[in-house]
Amino acid sequence: MTKPVLNPWKQFRQQVVQALLEGSGKDLSGFLERPAKPEHGDLGCTAAFSMAKEQRRNPAEIAKELAKIDSSRFPLIEKVVTQGPYVNFYISIKPYRQLVIDTLQRLGDQYGKSDTFQGIHAVVESPAVNPNNPWHIGHARNAVLGDTIARVLGKVGYDVTRMDYINDLGLQIAVVYWGLKHLTKEPLKGKYDQALGRVYVEAHEKHDKAEVERYLQLMEKGNNEVAREVREMSERCLRAHHKTASRLGVQHDLLVWESDIAHSGLFAEALEKILESPNIKRLSEGEKAGCLVVDLSAYEEFRQLKDTEKILIRSNGVATYVAKDVAFHLWKFGIIKDPFKYRQFRRKRGSTEPLWTTTQKGKPGRFKPANVIFNVIGMPQSFPQRTVYLVLETLGYHKASEGYYHLAYEFVTLPDKRFSGRRGTWIGFSTDAVVREATRRARREVKARNPNESNRFYRRVAEAIGAASVRYSLLKVAVEKQITFRWDEILNFDGNAAPYLMYTHARASSILRKQAAPERANLDVLSAPREAELVKLIGRFPDMLLRIVEGIQREKWGTRIELFKLAEYTYKLSVAFNSFYNHCPVLKAESKDLIAARLLLVDACQQVLRNALTLLGIHPLERI
Repeated sequence: MTKPVLNPWKQFRQQVVQALLEGSGKDLSGFLERPAKPEHGDLGCTAAFSMAKEQRRNPAEIAKELAKIDSSRFPLIEKVVTQGPYVNFYISIKPYRQLVIDTLQRLGDQYGKSDTFQGIHAVVESPAVNPNNPWHIGHARNAVLGDTIARVLGKVGYDVTRMDYINDLGLQIAVVYWGLKHLTKEPLKGKYDQALGRVYVEAHEKHDKAEVERYLQLMEKGNNEVAREVREMSERCLRAHHKTASRLGVQHDLLVWESDIAHSGLFAEALEKILESPNIKRLSEGEKAGCLVVDLSAYEEFRQLKDTEKILIRSNGVATYVAKDVAFHLWKFGIIKDPFKYRQFRRKRGSTEPLWTTTQKGKPGRFKPANVIFNVIGMPQSFPQRTVYLVLETLGYHKASEGYYHLAYEFVTLPDKRFSGRRGTWIGFSTDAVVREATRRARREVKARNPNESNRFYRRVAEAIGAASVRYSLLKVAVEKQITFRWDEILNFDGNAAPYLMYTHARASSILRKQAAPERANLDVLSAPREAELVKLIGRFPDMLLRIVEGIQREKWGTRIELFKLAEYTYKLSVAFNSFYNHCPVLKAESKDLIAARLLLVDACQQVLRNALTLLGIHPLERI
């Protein structure tokens, strides 16, 4: 048996890099890319272009020199072919196939795992939905992005804490509390967040501003009946949110409440740190007299503004949003000591692990400081988010600033309008309503395909497909692209949608139920091009995950992350498997050796599909 590795594709790539190094004396790894057409090889080297400029020579001649490689010394390289200035490398499929299958048999559901980022603690904050409304489908995009990012980070070695920030002191909370007091005579019926959201729509139009302001002051003061009732209302709404989250497979580790931050002493502690910086000054004249400010004129985007001095503390001693966020992140990074107390909020669904929450009466010491932070927040917040990490840098906290990532995403909209909690445009498009309708439509399709199954089967499968369909539709699109919600793009059993991926996994499972894959087989009998294509895709899975994470790059506004490539890969693997299935009989192959080898290939593909679907937050079904 070939010695397994964690990343078969990386093994092939390393041999290509070594071959080029021995031939040219240079590390040309930065010039490697996958050719657009499979017939042009598996890896191409474009270094001849750059070297031609340096040497003032014909790039095609340089390419021929680079291609003079003794491929017999590199078992995973079958041949090297030049095409003009390009040097194309082809995988030697027999040893590579054995390497892939052996690795998968050894690792199973751990295939794709890497220790590349081991020892780094990441905090992923998402979705921070206000506890006065249900999740609409736009909130769901935030939630599934955060959850999937956390899954992928964990797969490549990060220690991940999934955090949710709960704003229970905002104006909208005071407004809905006013609505509960003045507009409702009976206890709310139905799912609490849905009912509360309807109260908010009405209260937004009718509330008494003076009384709402009084509620706000009492909420911020704390330790009174209004503050206690608001927290109870908010927690009840959040528990309803978590029912929605569970349907989508979204989990958290820690809840941090704004009211707990306000009464924890965190800001006073942070202010001491802020005042230590020589870049902070208190103005003595002008309209900002008495304010503590930080000058951000060193940064181009602020230098273009009329006013480059950002207020942190107003003259009346009140902290600005930026100052509060800076203080919050000083805690996240462990720059100031943890002031919070903690208690269990509930058990995570399907887990023995508890979900923890900050509280004003509990036990200390539940939070591990972060090395990096990923805040999943909408694109319109790019300027405030950049302001926060530039303030951290200006204050001298360079590591914290460098480890601060704003994962900006575009919103989900309806064809003719945007979602608004105040106007109630979410009604009919709450995440609950969308998942419920997706489940209803999925049940109809599943029943048509399986007319003799039980109602229990229809319900279980439809619920899984309904949730997966919503989740996948929000993940397959690049984060910087807006999504327009349309039903015909969510449920599709034959295209790039969750049902197709799940059906492919179930198809592979069906074959293996009829005949289990052997432990070993003669893989040399696999000679069809579709078999080779499938092997190459399976071998790329760990490398694809690693490149998603290694490619995360903070930009001026937001962060570049190609998370959609996980969905793209899973779809391509499904297409390749179905093409193999339709053209390469498995159980009716012409020999026992070929049956055994193809069963091993089916088993490998099923495992990778299961691993990929799990990372996407999709439950891989054995039958559909």
